[in-house]
Amino acid sequence: MRVDHRRARSGSAERTGDRVPTTTAAHVTVFPDRGNDERLQRDLSTVVHWLHRYVSEPLPHIGRSGPVCPFVPAALSDDAVRFSFHYGVDGRDPDELITLLDNELDAFDRTAPPVGRAGTSLASLIVALPDTGQDGWVIMDEIYERLKEIAVSRGLMVGQFHPACDERAVRNPGFRVSRSPIGLFAVRRMAPHDVLFLHGDARWFRVYRERFGAHFSRGKVRDPLMRELYRKATQVPMCPAVFEDASSAGEQNHRIATAALTNGTERRPWRS
Repeated sequence: MRVDHRRARSGSAERTGDRVPTTTAAHVTVFPDRGNDERLQRDLSTVVHWLHRYVSEPLPHIGRSGPVCPFVPAALSDDAVRFSFHYGVDGRDPDELITLLDNELDAFDRTAPPVGRAGTSLASLIVALPDTGQDGWVIMDEIYERLKEIAVSRGLMVGQFHPACDERAVRNPGFRVSRSPIGLFAVRRMAPHDVLFLHGDARWFRVYRERFGAHFSRGKVRDPLMRELYRKATQVPMCPAVFEDASSAGEQNHRIATAALTNGTERRPWRS
């Protein structure tokens, strides 16, 4: 199903008195594909307004200059954001949720444009779950690590967002950066700055290093924090980048390496 992005935005802008810039039509799918037209327009308007008026805006609380997510303004401008709305999914069944997201990740990986020479891609996916409530949001948080494992193995990044999300900004652990008006997951291809979110896991970092190690050796990455995290991560012996169940010895080595990488700090994936 294809929905007019401009029409979806206008409703939110009129209600708030703050006109959101229009773009071309967005790619939107909805499940089930019948009976939710009115809700879809309202929910799409809400999500797009959040992307423009929160995710694309600078906030002093995130601890750095620039928008909350540096990719989103350009992705919106380039019409590179896809939306997938799933109605009737309350999120309380973790297996259902993992299967749904696994399918979405697979489809995105197969169809989204690859990264360019700079190692980045504007292609993005929002998987919206408007019928999730408090119980569903708890499950979204609980399954997140498993989803990230699936995503990283494909060279993707995924983040969960909902009204009660406790994920914190990388540079300001006091700020809950991942609050959104409805439950959703955001997906994109891995990028050079993702060392911020992948340095703390030995297997994840190996996948990252295989893709972006040359960016550091050639001096393309200049952010001091990113360079320091990369340097520390490379000093820890790397375990094989295997994402299936490992042997007990392999799991023990993985835990030791991961503990050395994180040095007791909380991992705050995907967000910057």
